[in-house]
Amino acid sequence: MTKSICALVHRPNSTRAAFHAYYEDRHAPLGARHFPFTRYARNHIVGGDVPDYDTISEFWADDIAAAAALMNGPVGDIMRADEEKFMDRSRIASAGVEEYALSSGEPATADGARTAFLIDIAGDRVEGCEHILSWARMVALENAGMSLDFTNSWGDPQFPAAAVLWMPGHVQLSDPPTGATVRRLILHRVETPAAQLLSSR
Repeated sequence: MTKSICALVHRPNSTRAAFHAYYEDRHAPLGARHFPFTRYARNHIVGGDVPDYDTISEFWADDIAAAAALMNGPVGDIMRADEEKFMDRSRIASAGVEEYALSSGEPATADGARTAFLIDIAGDRVEGCEHILSWARMVALENAGMSLDFTNSWGDPQFPAAAVLWMPGHVQLSDPPTGATVRRLILHRVETPAAQLLSSR
């Protein structure tokens, strides 16, 4: 199973609240009907350090590149037409992901509370990623439900971080990684039930 993520923002003449509502009521069910996702979740931003985006979505599929390629055909036409209704398409920032599940447990609390830490790596990326992964594994020894994504942007604009550390609840980092810039996002997470996904039909 492979994964991608995407940072999204509302149209200039709209609001974050309207964006979140339309996404859940209309756009997420549309995506679930047309893409072979094995999992599909939206992390709606409700606070934190990066107000520029409204949602970071997570997509899993047996072949995420093949699922993304559907945007080049009729499915893409359907999705783009709906995106025009509520999001600023010029600011879509998508990326492939190397995902590490660091500790067992639910990705969010029962009410959907979750925190994302966007991490920018200084210096050599390979060394930086190794350092971040080693640090995150230590943090996960005392925290359940943690995962770490290293991102590889698929175009412009670039995804707004080199890595994303995900933790359930609304939490703070007591000991952030050295040599990296960390921004905190407070999230409300919603995941589409597996039975509603195309891959399960």
